[in-house]
Amino acid sequence: MNLLSLFFPENIVYAEDNFSIVYSSYYDIYLGDHIFPGNKFSKIYELICFDEHFSKISIHEPEKATRSNLELVHTEEYLDDLLNLRITDRTKNSELPLTERILESFLYGVGGTILASELTSKYQFVFNLGGGLHHSFADHAEGFCYLNDVAVAIKHYLKHYPGKQVLIVDLDVHQGNGNANIFEGDPNVFTFSMHQDNLYPKKETSNFDIPLEEHITDTEYLKLLDHSLSDIERKIKPDIIYYLAGADPYEGDRLGNIKLSFNGIRDRDERIKKFAQKNNSKVVILAAGGYAKNFMDTVRIHYHTAQIFARK
Repeated sequence: MNLLSLFFPENIVYAEDNFSIVYSSYYDIYLGDHIFPGNKFSKIYELICFDEHFSKISIHEPEKATRSNLELVHTEEYLDDLLNLRITDRTKNSELPLTERILESFLYGVGGTILASELTSKYQFVFNLGGGLHHSFADHAEGFCYLNDVAVAIKHYLKHYPGKQVLIVDLDVHQGNGNANIFEGDPNVFTFSMHQDNLYPKKETSNFDIPLEEHITDTEYLKLLDHSLSDIERKIKPDIIYYLAGADPYEGDRLGNIKLSFNGIRDRDERIKKFAQKNNSKVVILAAGGYAKNFMDTVRIHYHTAQIFARK
């Protein structure tokens, strides 16, 4: 087999009128040997650029989120600490340094998810190659997340489209605790998280949680996902889905112990796409987490997600 065919398969057609990408070079941050792969975003983008099948796909560059955007979710006290780069009880638990450059990356990431939401007026599927920062709460940072791009983008979307029904499908290996907390009791937002149970973070209560045992493999995982999507379909007809397509349920991940193969993760993504098509839902796709022992495995998984949602 030609090694390049693993990345750039032949005989596929992408729907340039139904899929687009959001990306900024500001997404990358350089953290040395830190477990957070802060330079994965440009590598995903490079694979997409090398793939001629993506040549007609529109790529959009976001602006930084404004303070007024952030205030849709985050408290004034927390933003004062964060935007002034102050290490306090509110900011100290991100597990990342707090520098102007890293903050800039997060501001562009939030701006990217807002832009992706806006682009769903034109495309059914929009992939922000960053984003999925689901551990940040309204008033403090957690777990590599200074800002919650998904929550801010949803609040922005609902401000412009009141009454719409929003579904968060969080298939990162870690529970989307920040989103569960922020949207608790919100009748317009349904939070679904399928995650490893005995793993960070301290759990919040989503509308629908599927806690997973360690070492679950493709067949059982996909069966649970199928049943979950059927249950969700009976509860909500989403106008828009925010899909956190984490690469960290992969069997080679360093932080999780879910054992999905490359093909299992592709099948997972296919199911979300088909669910959205069946329900005529727009989808904002977000990279979320990924910490594979082989860095390029993480990149390849996110690239495969782009392939799946781009295809006709």
